[in-house]
Amino acid sequence: MDAVPVGLQVVATTEEGTRRALAEATRLANGSPARVLLLVPHVVSYFAAAGDSSEAVEITDRYRALASDAGVNAFVRLCVCRRLDDVLRLMLGRRAPVVIGGRHRRWWPTAAERLARRLRRQGHDVVFARL
Repeated sequence: MDAVPVGLQVVATTEEGTRRALAEATRLANGSPARVLLLVPHVVSYFAAAGDSSEAVEITDRYRALASDAGVNAFVRLCVCRRLDDVLRLMLGRRAPVVIGGRHRRWWPTAAERLARRLRRQGHDVVFARL
């Protein structure tokens, strides 16, 4: 794998949640030229093949365009995995803050909120960017 100098890590959730997380990462960078790692988990079934390269290129290009539209200098890393926890355990660095965007619900947490909570329990510095 390539070594990427990263200031912030953004975990992709929904399209609008990822857009919001990228905007928050820009705000947190305070105008500095920090590089953002946009981690895109792509969970596939145990019963399906891991996927073909054209699908991976299409997903990566879509998130690269999303980051570009948000004005963020991001390195997009697509992680094809069987379980989301595998991506989080293996791909997230311990030192850089993690930004996750998504909707907030008062009584029943959304998938993005549950992910942020799980990462905090694992010791990550997590910023949740609400929509």
